[in-house]
Amino acid sequence: MYESYFGLNGAPFLLNPDPSFYFDSRGHNSALSYLKFGLYQAEGFIVVTGDIGAGKTTLVRTLLSDIDNEKVVAAQLVSTQLEAGDLLRSALTAFGVPVKGQTKAELIASLEAYLTLLATQKKRAVLIVDEAQNLSRDAIEELRMLSNFQFGNQALLQSFLIGQPELRDMLLSRSLEQLRQRVIASYHLGPMDREETRRYIEHRLHKVGWQDNPHFDDDAFDEIYQWTSGIPRRINLLCNRVLLATFLAEGHIVTAADIARVALEIRAEIGEVTPSPAPAGSGMAPLSPSQAREPQLAPSGYQPGNANASMVTLTDNVIQAPLQPQFATPQYSRSGADALPHVLMVTASRAGCVRAAALQRAFLSREDLPPLRTLLIDAPGRFELTSEWCEHMGLAAPDVAIRLPSGSPIAQTADAMRQIDHLLHEYRPAAVIVQGGEDVALAAGLAAHRQGIPMLHLEAGLRSFDRSRPQEINAMMSDHMADLLLTSEWVAHDNLTREGIPADRVVFVGNLMMDTMRAMLSQAAPPKYTLRQFNQSPELLKAGRGYAVVYLQDQGIAQNAEALLELVITLKSVARDMPLIWPMTDATRAWIEENHVLEGASPNQIGLLPIIPYFKMMGLIGTAACVLTDSSAVQEEATILGVPCLTLNNYTERRITVEQGTNIAVGRNSSLIHRAVAEVIRGGGKKGRLPKFWDGLSAQRTADHLAAWWKQRQPRATQP
Repeated sequence: MYESYFGLNGAPFLLNPDPSFYFDSRGHNSALSYLKFGLYQAEGFIVVTGDIGAGKTTLVRTLLSDIDNEKVVAAQLVSTQLEAGDLLRSALTAFGVPVKGQTKAELIASLEAYLTLLATQKKRAVLIVDEAQNLSRDAIEELRMLSNFQFGNQALLQSFLIGQPELRDMLLSRSLEQLRQRVIASYHLGPMDREETRRYIEHRLHKVGWQDNPHFDDDAFDEIYQWTSGIPRRINLLCNRVLLATFLAEGHIVTAADIARVALEIRAEIGEVTPSPAPAGSGMAPLSPSQAREPQLAPSGYQPGNANASMVTLTDNVIQAPLQPQFATPQYSRSGADALPHVLMVTASRAGCVRAAALQRAFLSREDLPPLRTLLIDAPGRFELTSEWCEHMGLAAPDVAIRLPSGSPIAQTADAMRQIDHLLHEYRPAAVIVQGGEDVALAAGLAAHRQGIPMLHLEAGLRSFDRSRPQEINAMMSDHMADLLLTSEWVAHDNLTREGIPADRVVFVGNLMMDTMRAMLSQAAPPKYTLRQFNQSPELLKAGRGYAVVYLQDQGIAQNAEALLELVITLKSVARDMPLIWPMTDATRAWIEENHVLEGASPNQIGLLPIIPYFKMMGLIGTAACVLTDSSAVQEEATILGVPCLTLNNYTERRITVEQGTNIAVGRNSSLIHRAVAEVIRGGGKKGRLPKFWDGLSAQRTADHLAAWWKQRQPRATQP
């Protein structure tokens, strides 16, 4: 209707998938690469998931438009409310094979005969199942059985499963483990970011001869992104109606006000557009007061302000150097065989303590679980747990602490294993919980395994696929030793399946860090107070472009002088465009001051802080324009808070923060870092969404699974 008025040669925003309008966004480009690899393998299953309207069907049709139809015969199933027998009939019909007979055996024989005929003609078959999340489990199992058809060494049928995110959750079930092992390529298609949304709109308009008529204001593109969250179908729906409204009003300019008015009309009619534009820089909806005010548990034995207190150590061979945390530790029970069973959770890092706080609250609310006790392992130059951290996180003081001496990571790991082995022998916990790929996780896991104590692994299955990293080896070994593996994201299940870990040992519980962050949001300290406390320039917060937070973990780049120098040079350059606030350890600050590497940088450009309590760090990250880090924990936090994150490594075990969250890996490449910061300044940077089960309820799910696991391990009561 409006095409001739604007001089267009076609409708740019039709809802029907059309490969000729394919837009090569970063997400679509990555997905297409995965799918081409999978198609090249000529066997197994290819899985594509994405939210409604993300462009899954367009992606698949684009892939199929590039293949050689003389070699590949493709058929598509659209209606998927099918049982196993119906699926066989539908597959035959889709391939154009006459259905002969009614029994399952006859249907299978007809399909196998057809597929074999194709193989003799040097062709192969691809079955595309759209809306696959609606398939019954029996139908999915039938597809797996069909994948067994072979002609010589050639697989006769390859299947594409296309569906919404629920499909991936379905495939994680234990009953479908055999099918999971045959998935050779999978990808989750997320939304586009702000800049890609603009380029997507312009791309579709240019496809039909657009000559800037109508003209879109810059703010109009931003408004479209706010209302559609970067989802292609929503963009098409909104833009189509906007062009129609502009034509009816005989206009030639589209403003942000026009977008908002039409979006509200659509929402009132069909509710298709998101309810309201998200606040700038926000990745999650604000919490209600009732959500934010979870009860804060006073740590047992906690004595605020007791600067001279030290940890009580419990084993004779523990290093006796006093610790710095400002609270006294309650005595671990020494009642030997008469002691009640308990679970021991090992913590040694900032992120580990954050997760421990969430799990403590969940255990305290249950009567079907044994008590949870915590072991803090401290080492010089590492994270130090203080009373202020405990108070604001609601973390009870550790029940026992081990102090490691100075030395190499290998020496410290060996010493940690020696002391943990002694502690486990003396106190015999019912189970030991370790986390991620920390050195102490491996040490505690080995000690527990040798003593026959069940080991539970939080944050299991995370892989960066860089075997040179000690954390990678630690995580893999811990996973293989664990009796129960608790994962925070679906990607971990794929990794564990490939490594041969049985699915019945793996449980998807979600992200415990989200639980603690949600409970603490109301306490987050405004950055201006944090800067004032440490005498930093308030001008750091006044730049119109916002500020960036820099955070380096204590065993990452900060430990490599050459890498740190290279990074500081880049950061000094970045600070000319965007002020930096950098919390750092005393050791890093001493190195920087000793080598004078920040000379020439204005206090209004780079502000240095000590390592600050968690509620203050949350305040800094939550209002930042972006974060630069080598810490996987900060990558999680940035995604939770909706803040663009630039990872200063070329790898991350937190792939979900890249695929669905706000994270991009830039390494220490100065050009990539500058380009990413420029995108933040120009368009707000990458926006993502919260992955599944990053919802603040992970601790409760974890407790539920642990209670079931605990009950299963208890001996049944004897009958009188």
